[in-house]
Amino acid sequence: MLTSVTFVRARPGLGRDEFFRRWCEHTRDWDLRDHPEIRLNRLTLVEGEGPYVGIAENHWEDRAALERAAAWYATPEGQRHWADLASFMDVDQSPTVVVTHEARVSAERGVELCTAPGAAR
Repeated sequence: MLTSVTFVRARPGLGRDEFFRRWCEHTRDWDLRDHPEIRLNRLTLVEGEGPYVGIAENHWEDRAALERAAAWYATPEGQRHWADLASFMDVDQSPTVVVTHEARVSAERGVELCTAPGAAR
Protein backbone atom coordinates (compact mmCIF):
# COMPACT_ATOMS: atom_id res chain seq x y z
CA MET A 1 0.00 0.00 0.00
CA LEU A 2 1.19 3.52 -0.80
CA THR A 3 -0.19 6.73 0.71
CA SER A 4 -0.14 10.15 -0.94
CA VAL A 5 -1.14 13.41 0.73
CA THR A 6 -2.20 16.56 -1.13
CA PHE A 7 -2.27 19.97 0.54
CA VAL A 8 -5.24 21.61 -1.16
CA ARG A 9 -5.89 25.22 -2.11
CA ALA A 10 -9.33 26.39 -3.20
CA ARG A 11 -9.96 28.63 -6.19
CA PRO A 12 -10.32 32.27 -5.11
CA GLY A 13 -13.86 33.41 -4.37
CA LEU A 14 -15.14 30.00 -3.32
CA GLY A 15 -16.42 29.75 0.26
CA ARG A 16 -15.16 26.92 2.47
CA ASP A 17 -18.47 25.08 2.64
CA GLU A 18 -19.07 25.40 -1.11
CA PHE A 19 -15.50 24.25 -1.80
CA PHE A 20 -15.87 21.19 0.45
CA ARG A 21 -19.23 20.27 -1.12
CA ARG A 22 -17.74 20.48 -4.64
CA TRP A 23 -14.66 18.53 -3.59
CA CYS A 24 -16.72 15.70 -2.08
CA GLU A 25 -19.00 15.60 -5.14
CA HIS A 26 -16.02 15.55 -7.51
CA THR A 27 -14.45 12.70 -5.57
CA ARG A 28 -17.71 10.72 -5.61
CA ASP A 29 -18.60 11.42 -9.26
CA TRP A 30 -15.16 11.48 -10.90
CA ASP A 31 -12.48 9.86 -8.72
CA LEU A 32 -14.47 6.76 -7.77
CA ARG A 33 -15.17 6.14 -11.47
CA ASP A 34 -11.81 7.15 -12.96
CA HIS A 35 -9.46 5.90 -10.23
CA PRO A 36 -10.70 2.53 -8.98
CA GLU A 37 -7.09 1.79 -7.98
CA ILE A 38 -7.45 4.24 -5.06
CA ARG A 39 -8.28 2.14 -2.00
CA LEU A 40 -9.28 5.13 0.17
CA ASN A 41 -10.07 8.81 -0.50
CA ARG A 42 -9.96 10.79 2.76
CA LEU A 43 -10.85 14.49 2.41
CA THR A 44 -10.41 16.90 5.31
CA LEU A 45 -11.22 20.60 5.63
CA VAL A 46 -8.82 22.38 8.00
CA GLU A 47 -9.34 25.36 10.31
CA GLY A 48 -7.80 28.77 9.96
CA GLU A 49 -6.69 31.11 7.25
CA GLY A 50 -3.51 29.29 6.27
CA PRO A 51 -2.46 28.63 2.71
CA TYR A 52 -4.36 25.33 2.48
CA VAL A 53 -8.08 24.77 2.97
CA GLY A 54 -7.89 20.99 3.02
CA ILE A 55 -5.84 17.83 2.96
CA ALA A 56 -6.52 14.81 0.77
CA GLU A 57 -5.15 11.42 1.77
CA ASN A 58 -5.22 8.70 -0.88
CA HIS A 59 -4.26 5.07 -0.41
CA TRP A 60 -3.00 3.29 -3.54
CA GLU A 61 -2.31 -0.38 -4.16
CA ASP A 62 1.31 0.47 -4.98
CA ARG A 63 3.53 3.11 -6.63
CA ALA A 64 2.76 1.72 -10.09
CA ALA A 65 -0.97 2.41 -9.55
CA LEU A 66 -0.20 6.04 -8.61
CA GLU A 67 2.05 6.44 -11.65
CA ARG A 68 -0.59 4.97 -14.00
CA ALA A 69 -3.18 7.38 -12.59
CA ALA A 70 -0.82 10.36 -13.05
CA ALA A 71 -0.09 9.35 -16.68
CA TRP A 72 -3.82 8.92 -17.36
CA TYR A 73 -4.32 12.70 -17.03
CA ALA A 74 -2.65 13.13 -20.44
CA THR A 75 -5.60 11.34 -22.10
CA PRO A 76 -8.75 13.15 -23.31
CA GLU A 77 -10.74 11.58 -20.45
CA GLY A 78 -8.05 12.66 -17.99
CA GLN A 79 -8.15 16.22 -19.32
CA ARG A 80 -11.93 16.39 -18.75
CA HIS A 81 -11.44 15.09 -15.21
CA TRP A 82 -8.67 17.65 -14.60
CA ALA A 83 -10.88 20.50 -15.91
CA ASP A 84 -13.61 19.66 -13.41
CA LEU A 85 -11.08 19.49 -10.58
CA ALA A 86 -9.54 22.82 -11.63
CA SER A 87 -12.98 24.47 -11.59
CA PHE A 88 -12.91 24.59 -7.76
CA MET A 89 -9.34 23.64 -6.74
CA ASP A 90 -6.11 25.52 -7.43
CA VAL A 91 -4.41 22.33 -8.59
CA ASP A 92 -1.16 24.04 -9.58
CA GLN A 93 -0.68 25.30 -6.01
CA SER A 94 -1.81 22.09 -4.27
CA PRO A 95 1.33 19.97 -3.78
CA THR A 96 1.18 16.19 -3.42
CA VAL A 97 3.72 14.19 -1.44
CA VAL A 98 4.18 10.43 -1.00
CA VAL A 99 4.49 9.01 2.51
CA THR A 100 7.63 6.90 2.88
CA HIS A 101 7.68 6.16 6.63
CA GLU A 102 5.02 6.02 9.31
CA ALA A 103 5.17 5.38 13.03
CA ARG A 104 2.46 5.22 15.65
CA VAL A 105 3.68 6.43 19.03
CA SER A 106 1.70 5.90 22.22
CA ALA A 107 2.37 5.46 25.93
CA GLU A 108 0.77 2.02 25.82
CA ARG A 109 2.64 0.54 22.87
CA GLY A 110 5.71 2.74 22.46
CA VAL A 111 6.93 3.25 18.90
CA GLU A 112 5.35 1.07 16.24
CA LEU A 113 6.99 1.35 12.82
CA CYS A 114 4.21 0.91 10.27
CA THR A 115 5.90 1.63 6.97
CA ALA A 116 9.40 1.03 5.68
CA PRO A 117 10.76 1.62 2.19
CA GLY A 118 9.57 -1.16 -0.08
CA ALA A 119 7.36 -2.75 2.58
CA ALA A 120 3.66 -3.33 2.14
CA ARG A 121 1.29 -1.88 4.68
